[in-house]
Amino acid sequence: MNAKETSKFLQKIYFWQLLPAVILIAIAYLLKYHFKLSDTESAPGLTVSVIITTLAGIAGIAAPVFFRSYFVYKNRDKKQILPDDFLSFERLLLTTALMSPYFLIISVLINMNETANMLIALFALYAVYYYFPTEKKVRFEMKIFRIKPTNSQE
Repeated sequence: MNAKETSKFLQKIYFWQLLPAVILIAIAYLLKYHFKLSDTESAPGLTVSVIITTLAGIAGIAAPVFFRSYFVYKNRDKKQILPDDFLSFERLLLTTALMSPYFLIISVLINMNETANMLIALFALYAVYYYFPTEKKVRFEMKIFRIKPTNSQE
């Protein structure tokens, strides 16, 4: 496993998890604003808005930080981390962080207020931007976690 192959594999996972969210967000906004199919009279209560916004923040920011800290803690005494463990960890980070855009779909469809929608959109944009698996980032993380590349290209 080298950084280039790993980043390509993770990018494939990234796009396959993000693509449905982007399509569904576009459909939700079209239904709500272009076709005016939302009921402006019914809006969720403050509790529902706070819960969905909090879950979006946890999915986009807090949970990936927790999983990263746990991975570091779990492997603190190891001389070298197995590439499969690292790949599983990266997949978990991507899956968790990319749940955040799905909360934006929910918030738009249930007609939450615009402030909550903007906050959830910020959480989603942060997660989408920060967790994109570039080759440089994967190489850096492989170096941090003491993973030796299997190919001699690096």
